[in-house]
Amino acid sequence: MYDLTNTFFEGGATKNTSAVRGHSKEKRSDCPLITLALVVDNRGFPIFSQIYKGNQSEPETLEEILKRLYVETLFKETLPTIVMDRGIATKNNLELLKGKNYPYIVVERRSTEKDYVQEFTLAKETFEKLGDDSKEGSSTVYVKKVLTKDACRVLCWSEGRKLKERAMDTLKEKRYLEDLERLKASVSKKGILLATKVAERVGRIKERYPSMAKHYEISLELDEEWKKVVSIAWAKLPSREKRATITGCYVMETSHRDLGAQEIWRLYTTLVKVEEAFRDLKTDLGFRPVHHQLAERTEAHLFISVLAYHLLNLIERELRDSGDHRRWSTIKDVLSTHRRTTVIMTDDEDHIHHIRCSGVPEVEHKEIYRLLNIKDPLKRIRSSKGKRL
Repeated sequence: MYDLTNTFFEGGATKNTSAVRGHSKEKRSDCPLITLALVVDNRGFPIFSQIYKGNQSEPETLEEILKRLYVETLFKETLPTIVMDRGIATKNNLELLKGKNYPYIVVERRSTEKDYVQEFTLAKETFEKLGDDSKEGSSTVYVKKVLTKDACRVLCWSEGRKLKERAMDTLKEKRYLEDLERLKASVSKKGILLATKVAERVGRIKERYPSMAKHYEISLELDEEWKKVVSIAWAKLPSREKRATITGCYVMETSHRDLGAQEIWRLYTTLVKVEEAFRDLKTDLGFRPVHHQLAERTEAHLFISVLAYHLLNLIERELRDSGDHRRWSTIKDVLSTHRRTTVIMTDDEDHIHHIRCSGVPEVEHKEIYRLLNIKDPLKRIRSSKGKRL
């Protein structure tokens, strides 16, 4: 699994050549950024990382990453399946994977689902069903395999994704129409009349809601002199209904023509491993923001964060294999009440002694240590520190 993320700096980082302004995935484009590329295996363990400047284009990194992985590390005997999301899966990158004979599973950058509107309309009747309706909180997914000339595609329709996308679309559409209504009210009250000014306002509204603006046609009625706007109106286009039909739908392309639709879908969902890695790096391991101002220290900060994630993932996997599915943040909170203390004392001859010891673990602490096969993680340590003057 391969993906990129970026994080921001606190401070100007003017002497850091990697700190460059660009598109921030955390909505912090006001700060200099730095980018981390990460390759993880199907167990979630990082096998390769690379640091880029903050304005690095995601699709352009794939060729270099594949070359370095092949030359330096793993891929000489067996080529693995490369799993990527639509941010990296450009047409050129697909051709690159095909040219180097890498097996792949990707969601294309272009909206391929528009080519299969008829199939998605009948998804519940004609697709394979995944998921269990009897389990609370489970999301049902419907999949269908379609063969192409040199690969195959899997059409996917997710009920959970549909609800999420529909809610987002509804909110955007509501705000878009409210802005148009406010503009219409301003025109009717003659607060704004000049055609150029009204057109400018319309352009700003469209720019604010591009995903909704393309589904509406706006018309301005002008006076006899073609200078002032008399009224403004809009109409919903048929494309809006088409958008509603493919809400929750996506299309995967893969070279695995021999696998079934369910197997391909489950392989693609392992991409969540790299997304979980970025989440853990940013929320649990202090990956963001970057306080270091020099390039060398910044690179060390990112590298140590990746090493820390190795340990975090190992702990979570050990617990998961034992039936404990809690995340690291929960485990950390539970163990935070088991303290390590230093007792400082002076004997009759004024010698200073430090005794480092742990408190008595509670039942929940002991259970976590048992699952991790830890018997005595921190033993009692006694040391002499000199003589009091």
